[in-house]
Amino acid sequence: MMQYVLRDFKKSRLVVAALWFVYAASYFIRTCYAASIASIVSEGTYNKGEIGLIGTAFFICYGVGQLISGLIGDRVNPFAMIVFGSTAGALSCFAMAFADSLISMLVIWAANGFFQSMLWSPILRIFSQTIDKSLQKKSILNISLSLPIGTICAYLVSTVIIKYFKWQYVFVFGGICILIASACVLAVFLYSKKDIVKTIVNEKSSADIKNVPKKNNGFFAMALLSGLFIIMVPSFLHGMMRDGITNWVPTMISETYGVSPSFSVFLTIALPVFNAFGAYAVVPLYKKLKENEMKTSGVVGMIALIPLCAMLFIDKLSVYVVVVLLALTTSIMYALNYLIISLVPVRFSKYSSTSTVSGVLNSAAHIGCVVSSYGFGAVSERFGWKRVIVVWIVSAVLTFAFSFLSNKKWKKFI
Repeated sequence: MMQYVLRDFKKSRLVVAALWFVYAASYFIRTCYAASIASIVSEGTYNKGEIGLIGTAFFICYGVGQLISGLIGDRVNPFAMIVFGSTAGALSCFAMAFADSLISMLVIWAANGFFQSMLWSPILRIFSQTIDKSLQKKSILNISLSLPIGTICAYLVSTVIIKYFKWQYVFVFGGICILIASACVLAVFLYSKKDIVKTIVNEKSSADIKNVPKKNNGFFAMALLSGLFIIMVPSFLHGMMRDGITNWVPTMISETYGVSPSFSVFLTIALPVFNAFGAYAVVPLYKKLKENEMKTSGVVGMIALIPLCAMLFIDKLSVYVVVVLLALTTSIMYALNYLIISLVPVRFSKYSSTSTVSGVLNSAAHIGCVVSSYGFGAVSERFGWKRVIVVWIVSAVLTFAFSFLSNKKWKKFI
């Protein structure tokens, strides 16, 4: 397979900055829809159930696209893939602004989900193979900030635009943002192109470590030996809790405590700020556990039980205490996201499989997101929010169990 190696430190930093910008812009346009839902529903043309289908279609296509993009991402120029996905995403935003029916909105936003899935796997491949090695770990950690910043900016900008204009302009603005980001990635690539060395990796010669299969044994054999199929379980569970808790927190707080809608909106914006610190907070623990991703994930899953078990007393706690507990929980989920989605795939870079593994794990995480979008709401509707909290606790226990179950194979693999 082809690897793209950039030895120049300054140009590597430019690449990192451009990729950070495009990923933040991608989260901006993903959030455009969520921020516009209330305004779309208020027009009375579509009900909440119909509008919910559009968001579900996005996540389904995003999850499936992650798997496909992961497989493709190890075989094509990663910069070209990012530019194509982000540009197509911009066109989807512009098309969304002019969509005049539920079906057209559903198709356009589902397509956007697929286009957005083309970004993370090649970004991680560039971080693990292309940029200067001294920037690798710091870049992977810092890009986690692009998610909350992109999300917060989307809600703030959308609030202003919807107040003075129509919701369609939210998508126009989002499209312009990611189009500019796409142009930046292309410009940086063209500027650095002469210093990027294309190297063909000999697939059979890469298996020089004990217990690691030769590439001609196939990806399946490597996945078995590394415990990747077991790791998919905590990836699914953390994705279900990460997005599920974030998405349902405003409703949960509103129904339990009867707070004002403005307080719920505050939570929607504030939680991503807390989430950003999850990845940074787990670094000392990760280093103490000898940079073993799955052992650290197991310990983090166990730590998550503390705020989750405390929330079982939700009816006896003040709303502010519960908000703090929820913030701690979502921060822990983002720590798991950093370990499983960001760091685990990089371990496969020497076998030119970073993008493939990233696609597999990201796909599992977003299947969890799809399950939580409907599942947590259905459970709360029938049994109440305490039962949902029990589901979160069970998920944390399973995350702990499967992380340690995979650790024996993972320890040998790394």
